[in-house]
Amino acid sequence: MSGPMAPWWQETHRAAQLLASTVGAAVTRAGESGVYESPPGTPPPRRRRQPASLRHLAEVIRTHRLAPGLSVDKDIVAGVLAGDLKHVTDPTAVVAVARAAHRIAGTEFTDTDAERLTVACAHVAELAARAREADETAGDRVPVPLETPIKDEKPVIDAYFTTRPPRRRRLLIAAGLAVATLAGAAGAAVALSPGEGQSDGGTPDTAASAPDADCLTGASGNDVIPRTPEFFADDAATRLSPTLDFDAMNGSARYARHEGRTYYWGRAGSDDQTPHSGGSRVRWRIADGPWRSCATPLPQTERGYVHSPAVATTIGGQAVTLQVCLWRDSPFRENCTTEIATG
Repeated sequence: MSGPMAPWWQETHRAAQLLASTVGAAVTRAGESGVYESPPGTPPPRRRRQPASLRHLAEVIRTHRLAPGLSVDKDIVAGVLAGDLKHVTDPTAVVAVARAAHRIAGTEFTDTDAERLTVACAHVAELAARAREADETAGDRVPVPLETPIKDEKPVIDAYFTTRPPRRRRLLIAAGLAVATLAGAAGAAVALSPGEGQSDGGTPDTAASAPDADCLTGASGNDVIPRTPEFFADDAATRLSPTLDFDAMNGSARYARHEGRTYYWGRAGSDDQTPHSGGSRVRWRIADGPWRSCATPLPQTERGYVHSPAVATTIGGQAVTLQVCLWRDSPFRENCTTEIATG
């Protein structure tokens, strides 16, 4: 949907996001307190896997037949957690994801809980139907475009997600850049070549053709922490939902506090059965300035997780917009969060 969002669609999407956030909260708790268990009949993984990832939720749903009549994969799980109208209006999918999250966390999920979610799904579906009907009859009554875009107002500590979708860009490892100043750091900085495409629903941006600047450009002191695991523990941080998993790649975006500041970082890994190289990075910029990229590569031989540098939400006294990404080298693919505005 291009242009300003009509009021009836705003109401629909607010209801969809509220429903998705309710299920997402259960998934977050499962990720913090649950344990990954392999499906029956499959060998245990050789390294620890993140509980309540998209892949894990889909495995639990299939193993325990939590979605009768529906073949649930991680894309459907992601759709539910993203508030996609196609999926949050399907009570079978929504209840299945919630049941799986509670099962992983070891908490109770009652028939009453399932009924509440079913009613919420019906409410979103009714709003969507009314919105489509309103589109057909609105004609010239569509509101005058707003001067500023609508932003998601739900906070994440001191940040909120904008509605601008991420753009896919091909990575070039720039080993000779400012990484020299980060001797002993966890990984090399990564620069971007001009973007070759964009996610569905994206709009062209004149900045899309410019490569990202080096990670430390404009930063100083502890604005960027290169050795993330030395300062932050994944299990003590808050993980954003949904995860960034795709194909054989596993990854997530996280944030935590350190010395009174909030930092975001990403981590990346790949399946033991089909290992791939890739990595995780955080992109950041101030206002409408150029993007910087802080990345750590994942070698194909690495069977654990690697962590991107951690980037603070304020740099030079100004709020930062961030984006956390997981990429695979071959064939190239990258999944990113939406832009996270902190001011």
